[in-house]
Amino acid sequence: MWGTIDGRDVIYTIVGLALFGLTLQPALQRYKVFNLPLLYVLIGAALSAAGMLHIDPLRGGWQSGVVEHAAELIVIISLAGAGLAIDTPASWRRWNPTWRLLVVTMPLTIGAVAFLGSSWLGLSLPAALLLAAALAPTDPVLARSVQVSPPGKGETAMEVALTAEAGLNDGLAFPFIYLAIHAATLGVSQMVGGEAWLWSWIGFDVLYRVAAGVVVGIAVGWLISRIIFSPIGDGSQGAWNAVVVILSATLISYGVTEAIDGYGFLAVFCATRSGRSRTRNTDDEGYEKYAHHGAEQLEAILLAILLLWLGTFVGAGALSGLTWQEVAFALLLIFILRPLAGLLALIGFDCPRFQRNSVAFFGIRGMGSVFYIAYAQNHADFGDIDMVWRIAVVVILVSILVHGYAANIFLGGEDLVETHPYKEDTQDG
Repeated sequence: MWGTIDGRDVIYTIVGLALFGLTLQPALQRYKVFNLPLLYVLIGAALSAAGMLHIDPLRGGWQSGVVEHAAELIVIISLAGAGLAIDTPASWRRWNPTWRLLVVTMPLTIGAVAFLGSSWLGLSLPAALLLAAALAPTDPVLARSVQVSPPGKGETAMEVALTAEAGLNDGLAFPFIYLAIHAATLGVSQMVGGEAWLWSWIGFDVLYRVAAGVVVGIAVGWLISRIIFSPIGDGSQGAWNAVVVILSATLISYGVTEAIDGYGFLAVFCATRSGRSRTRNTDDEGYEKYAHHGAEQLEAILLAILLLWLGTFVGAGALSGLTWQEVAFALLLIFILRPLAGLLALIGFDCPRFQRNSVAFFGIRGMGSVFYIAYAQNHADFGDIDMVWRIAVVVILVSILVHGYAANIFLGGEDLVETHPYKEDTQDG
């Protein structure tokens, strides 16, 4: 006899189908109307409307904790993949557009979002700062469609700029998350009346945490690469465990850095860049293709699950109380604020107009924003956190829709899950 359907079994089946769907994407990607992230969000929303249980970060407690750590995991894996993917060595000249985006575009975006969030949307100053810091960085996860190809596949200056920006600005946005947390914890009046918090924020949250992330990341990447290519390392044993290596390197660099209160996001990106720089133009070069493929696979699995969750969150009422001003703000950010800030940053930089416009326009928002808001919510009390979530979800949905189709139409799109990196080698025998 048929028994009662267990919700757990339904979840297993849905997630299994979602993961299997990833394998069909390379064939379906040729159709410009195909947008897999949007499809998964819609499926999640339908499941939620049908009564499927969901995780709601607005309830706080373990639910916001689960969302925080799930988003945290996918971001650090994505950062590891981004660090491995870039073939262009880092330097002031080669990565000039990236430095411009970090120094000009991100601060301008933070300032504009904080100002509009407070003056137009009516958010409290702590919540406006949180929204600004969460929405300013280009997401390393959903921006995969406009970033560099796998290692050794060639890359344009535009792709390098967006990939390196996404790799670095998640860590550099963190000081502003802590600024929002300070504002929520201390109160605006106390912050204005005292300087102790300011020097602590500059000295610790900005200078120390950034430096710790960079230094520890470089050191861990160098050390792990030494072991990988030693006689007992995976690089000398056929590269059978590349996916395990990249996952372990990501977790080690992140964990060690966070243990000393540094920015783990920066550490992960710097660790993979350090490993690549050590093997460049040596007999060990090439291993990064296997490791990158592993990171892409892990990221795709987690992204499918998180997109389904985002859909359930939306379907369960995340947008309840949405106003036209909040929708207008999302459109303003996607179509005007980020592109304008990007164009201002690239003034005087010699590149084709299409590349300049693409770098300015494709400031995609996604899972990084989810992590930042959940993290801040779990570390301070924001009275209007529901409005922050609502606005961020709208921005992410608009980004998935607009940037996803724009990438398909103008850039050719990119697989959510990468095909095998050595398909050519296997065909050659």
